[in-house]
Amino acid sequence: MAAEATQEELQAGRGYEALFVPALFAPWCDHLIGGARIREGAHVLDVACGTGVLTRAARECSGHTGRVVGLDPAPGMIAAAREVEPNIEWVLGSAEELPFADDSFDCVISQFGMMFFQDLRKATREMYRVTKPGGRLGVAIWHTIDQNPAYRDIVAVLEEYVSPEAANSVRLPFSLGAPDEVATILSQAGFEDIAFESKSEQATFPSTRTMVEVELRGWLPLFDIHLSEEKIAEVLIKSDVKLSKYATPTGKAVFPTTAYIMTARKPE
Repeated sequence: MAAEATQEELQAGRGYEALFVPALFAPWCDHLIGGARIREGAHVLDVACGTGVLTRAARECSGHTGRVVGLDPAPGMIAAAREVEPNIEWVLGSAEELPFADDSFDCVISQFGMMFFQDLRKATREMYRVTKPGGRLGVAIWHTIDQNPAYRDIVAVLEEYVSPEAANSVRLPFSLGAPDEVATILSQAGFEDIAFESKSEQATFPSTRTMVEVELRGWLPLFDIHLSEEKIAEVLIKSDVKLSKYATPTGKAVFPTTAYIMTARKPE
């Protein structure tokens, strides 16, 4: 797969990295690094890597003797990832057709990516194929949106003031909230020693408005939903009442997020 990112795609990737990563995604990396047991010298593949926060963490663990690859289907994400860390191997590609040989990686990881796979079963078989015998899989998957009420409230704002399509784009990451379903798919692909553990992390945004702004600027454009500056300003004002419960005395927005970490092993 080869495609240059458009300026619009690159801007969306930069927004994702600047707004989402420190506030929401960075705290989850340690759970996956530990679950996949990434060690010095490991060969690691991060599937649906986005702008690469987990990939970068994996590289720190594998060191100079390891190999770490980040793969994502979105040109803007890969372009932004390459800007942040040009010394990692970034690959534009899909989870359903991983461009790697069989038994290539000691660890395959994916942070909040599985719910976006076009064909979850095929992608899981591909992850199994490229994992070395005895290698490990580690994935993070959000619980349902009802278990992440801050995002349920953001969806309500988008539903009322933007569009049903915008609201559905934020619902999508919470669509694999039942771990038993994912465990079955992993087992069918051939993985063993499948286990999961629920975890909670605290998200911290500069303000409640930023909670919504990251969706408007860093998320909706990934679904080809682009709003004018006037519309963005209107939605942010409208969001104040709905999201005020998450504001701290310092003005920051703080709220819990919950997900499960699924781990598995490819038989020797």
